[in-house]
Amino acid sequence: LHDALPIFLEGRMNRTDYYSIGEVASTCNISIRTLRYYDEISLVVPEIRKEGSKYRYYSKDQMVNILIIRKLRCLGIGLKEIKEIVSTNNLDVMKGSVTERLDDIHKEIVELERSQREGEVLLRRLEEGSEIISMRDDPRLASGSLPDEIKIEKVPKIHIYYSRKVMKAYHNEEVSLDRWAGIGDEVREHGLKSSGPIIVTYHTDLLDQFLSKTCDIEFGMQVEECDSDKVRDFGGFMAVTIFHIGPYNDIIKTYVKALQWINQNNYKVSGPVSEEFIISPVDVKDENEHVTKILIPVNKE
Repeated sequence: LHDALPIFLEGRMNRTDYYSIGEVASTCNISIRTLRYYDEISLVVPEIRKEGSKYRYYSKDQMVNILIIRKLRCLGIGLKEIKEIVSTNNLDVMKGSVTERLDDIHKEIVELERSQREGEVLLRRLEEGSEIISMRDDPRLASGSLPDEIKIEKVPKIHIYYSRKVMKAYHNEEVSLDRWAGIGDEVREHGLKSSGPIIVTYHTDLLDQFLSKTCDIEFGMQVEECDSDKVRDFGGFMAVTIFHIGPYNDIIKTYVKALQWINQNNYKVSGPVSEEFIISPVDVKDENEHVTKILIPVNKE
């Protein structure tokens, strides 16, 4: 008789409102392992069980609770909070928890979208820089082609978030890590959407940045259009452009090459020079893979 009890209970319960753990798992689309864990933490304790055996039986009410729990878990609500919701069985408590979780989900979505956007911008720069480096290293390319050639081009107008500061005894060989890190942090803190690389502009006499002089330097980051006094237009001018590939501490050689071309072709410098960091010193550690585009505003003499 004792051994026949589980069979008797199972048959009886299937005819009423009780369900075996397997039936609950199948009906509620939840694993038996999870149900056993809920039992261990007293979240859903089977209404009937034979001590010392595997037999567990759940009521229809408990099935409803399990479905509610599964719904709340899908929202990412923690088990501790779910236990309170289920135990109180109060509509307002549940509404409050769901509302709070939806607020968290919205923040997570915003952050994920930001991460995706920043990742896409970084990937575009890495791909562009990699292509430029490959063109330099490909022996089949004719001499004077990209990236060594000097161009005259119209710099497209963009929007940049900028931070301008006078720096004493500045020398271009040194990378200002605090300003590199700071400009990205400020863009995020202001809720702006970055859309391109960092651009450094030297509002100073030509080549002063190489002479350890006091320099007025602007760090900017391309962003999507917005109404902010920290965002300004950049570009919309003609410029001589050339790529510098490799260690940043010898970028002056590329400047000299560009300036010689400007003089030989009867142009004159008409504004502050800028550097657009395609692959920057804070993107990759290998100096040979750094790619910087120099932009020197010019007009005809």
